Amino acid sequence: MSAWKDFLDSIFGDEDKPGKVMICFVNRYLEGMDDVRYKIKYDGIEKSGTTTAENYCVELSPKSLDPIQTFVWSRKAMAYKKLDDVTPVKGRKKLVRKVMKTFKVPAKTEQLPKTHPKPRPTKPAAAPAPAPSPTAPQGVQPKQTKNESNQPQTKVQRAVPGDITVDQLRKIFPLNKGKPSDAHLQAIANELNTDLTKYKLDSTLRKAHFFGQIKRESPDLSGAAESLNYTPQGLMTTFSYYAKSPAEAQTDGRIEKKDAHGKRQVIRAANQEAIANRVYARTDLGNTSPGDGWKYRGRGMKQLTGRNNYKDFNQKYSSHWSDQNDFEKKPELVAEFPYTLRSAVYFWIQNGCWNAADKGITDSAIDEATRTVNPGEIKNHNKGKYNASSDPVLLRRQYTKLAYAAFS
Repeated sequence: MSAWKDFLDSIFGDEDKPGKVMICFVNRYLEGMDDVRYKIKYDGIEKSGTTTAENYCVELSPKSLDPIQTFVWSRKAMAYKKLDDVTPVKGRKKLVRKVMKTFKVPAKTEQLPKTHPKPRPTKPAAAPAPAPSPTAPQGVQPKQTKNESNQPQTKVQRAVPGDITVDQLRKIFPLNKGKPSDAHLQAIANELNTDLTKYKLDSTLRKAHFFGQIKRESPDLSGAAESLNYTPQGLMTTFSYYAKSPAEAQTDGRIEKKDAHGKRQVIRAANQEAIANRVYARTDLGNTSPGDGWKYRGRGMKQLTGRNNYKDFNQKYSSHWSDQNDFEKKPELVAEFPYTLRSAVYFWIQNGCWNAADKGITDSAIDEATRTVNPGEIKNHNKGKYNASSDPVLLRRQYTKLAYAAFS
């Protein structure tokens, strides 16, 4: 057994073999269940054991795509009960949560004392002094999602959120070649915690959707300028312009070949500036002058793209922050902190992404947010143009659910 968060640090495996599978036994709040007796059968192998509060996930390495059978012990029936089968996926890890309807309450019986430690009072105690009236919003969210048994699916959330912490962000953004550092995560938390309500990040769902989308756009939270280092095939798959102009894809794309040891060597680098100027030469983005595509390519944690978006960010900036900048004249600023984060907050508020977040952690709600951030991915996903192992729509769903678990 191992933590599911570590399991998801890398979701891809050998594309020709079944990916690893992790089965986690959780309660309806997605918390780990202890004292669950289980049996798992796959590829002629049987694993059995009992979960604990720390170890409630079972990691498997199937050799085939045959269904994996899972059984748990029913105290009521005094027998193993079969749960839904799990099917491995070729080239990709799979995390499956088995939601247990039972729960465990630790308790112990103690002997009553022979004598009362304190004499029973002869008259009622005085009423306590009234507490001061609360000044912050009180209460709980009225709408809670429910499962098929009509039970609350998520824990009730307070209307006033807790601050974002480095530990929460680290669960979403694990270290990769030293990035992102704890200091960078702390700077992000400090920036957002100044006013979570104003930034529409005042619930677990909103924070989960916000950072789930960011993990796809800027995995290391740098918000660096967009990389357009594509091969010709990558250009034709990603951009409709090159799908219609395959000859230009061959001219602009990165050319590679394998050496005698099977390692890829770059023969010709991609002409990234030419690529940006071709694919982003669009009036709907406001890119009407030569070179605008490259100048206003994607930057920031939500990859702000196009002169119109840089201009709008520049105009709306003062309504949220007090310092003055000109992002249309100096678009490179959007790749620098804190503007790389503020551009994402601006996009989140300006486009009402938080409305989709309020609809829950379902695939449809996540896809609605994705449609705002990158509608092209939704179109290609619906047309079946992506491989399952690299489908960005599926990745955004996974990242958002990962972020939800981190903030819950």
